[in-house]
Amino acid sequence: MGQVILVGSGWNPFLFRAEIKSLLGYDKIIHPRLVTIIDNSRIDNLSNSALLDDILLNAEFIDNLNISEKEISTLIYRWAINNLPRGSFAIRTKKIGEEKISLSTSRIERETGSYIVSEHNNVNLENPDYEIVVILAGLEDESCREKEFDTLKPVIIWGMRGKLQNKNKFDNRNPIERPFFKPVSLDPRLARLMISLSHRSNWAPKRIIDPFCGTGGIAIEAILQGFEVLASDLDSVMVEGTEKNLLWSNGEGKYEVKRCSINNIVELWGKQEDSSFVFDPPYGRNSWKSDNGLDIFLQALKAAYLINSQGTICTMLPTVPEFILDKNSSKYLVMGKRWQELENLINSTGWNITLKHTIKVHRSLARLILVCHPSH
Repeated sequence: MGQVILVGSGWNPFLFRAEIKSLLGYDKIIHPRLVTIIDNSRIDNLSNSALLDDILLNAEFIDNLNISEKEISTLIYRWAINNLPRGSFAIRTKKIGEEKISLSTSRIERETGSYIVSEHNNVNLENPDYEIVVILAGLEDESCREKEFDTLKPVIIWGMRGKLQNKNKFDNRNPIERPFFKPVSLDPRLARLMISLSHRSNWAPKRIIDPFCGTGGIAIEAILQGFEVLASDLDSVMVEGTEKNLLWSNGEGKYEVKRCSINNIVELWGKQEDSSFVFDPPYGRNSWKSDNGLDIFLQALKAAYLINSQGTICTMLPTVPEFILDKNSSKYLVMGKRWQELENLINSTGWNITLKHTIKVHRSLARLILVCHPSH
């Protein structure tokens, strides 16, 4: 019997799985970029995902690669007898993973199409009624493979492409196209990912609060999804710029943008149920190596707890690239503190770290993504 398989972006398979876990939850991992789900009644929750590339419905997979193009085409043909409705179709085949599977994608497409085509199902490569997606999923190179996947095998999967409502076009939202732009502007895909990670599989925020809105990157991605946004910044230039960018984005969500320091954020917004704090704190070289930068960050955590102690936090902190590679990460600095010390400070504000993952920015800087849930 077929299942739903979600196909993740190759940019960061770990964060793809973390995003799906936050938005919906998943059943099992069959490949670092492929997960299955049991309950597809809430599949619309995934329509705003940042790192989801494809949804395959009624999908099947095999991990026996001692197979020819003709044999795999025959399997897909047998599957199509029960799963392909009448109408035009196209076969889309691709390879993922560093270690490529040595089967020909074009031959699989040709042979499968020749088996399936009939008076009820004609081939239409330009605008088909249905798309059958075939993925030859090799593993990542051993040097960068996550340890937990040492026992996984390469797989071949196929299924009917599901429609992703509101499929994101991040290229159309390049920060340099906005009316107000600064080099520190957050990448739209990363901003959307942070919003996704602020969900829990059984809970979704209705409101996103960003106390360091900068040019409005997080706020833009939030209102485009219909969230209410409460944004603020100490810099009046950033406040005015964020308002311009939010108007330009034409999002559906309501928003307020105010000039406010983190010291006064609780007084400004008051209690806000069903809200998540999603923010990228100031991390200029001076601010994140100083006690002042750390104090601002901890004040934000305390404010978030006072505003909604039942919510979530997703943020990013500056660190060094070595933090990524060394499992003994406690010896490296994050916000100018050793990790264990900083973790204790975060816990003291009422929050518990549920996810931490580092992404490299350049040779001397990495960003540590943190997700926090209430500790009570």
